[in-house]
Amino acid sequence: MLVREPIRVAMVAHARNGLPNECCGLIASDSSGRVCFAYPLTNADPSPVTFTIDPDEHFGAMRHAENQGWEISGVFHSHPDGGATPSVTDVAMAWDPEWIYFVVAADEVGAFRIRSGEVLRLDVEWVSSGPIAGERR
Repeated sequence: MLVREPIRVAMVAHARNGLPNECCGLIASDSSGRVCFAYPLTNADPSPVTFTIDPDEHFGAMRHAENQGWEISGVFHSHPDGGATPSVTDVAMAWDPEWIYFVVAADEVGAFRIRSGEVLRLDVEWVSSGPIAGERR
């Protein structure tokens, strides 16, 4: 999966800004499934071990994505004191098997699908510039 580097940078910056608590946000993809935007959102239940996306911000991100012709296709959050892999809690809370679940730990960002308790790591290539194959300009 090819994802633009500025999306990773936005997730990492949001994680740093949220310390010592977990940060959270949503991911939007275009009609071809290409990740195209990260929405850094407020953790409505600030904690170093859990996150809750602010509901008003969630709906705002959904409206913005729809206006762009995108859809919400995933979530990201940080692990301030852990690795860039889903925790047991993350796996239990994963509700959409089609979503991409990004986990940020320091400068590392892992991407996963979580289906029926099974975690599948996605290979991500962070593309810094230029068009992504198949991308319309």
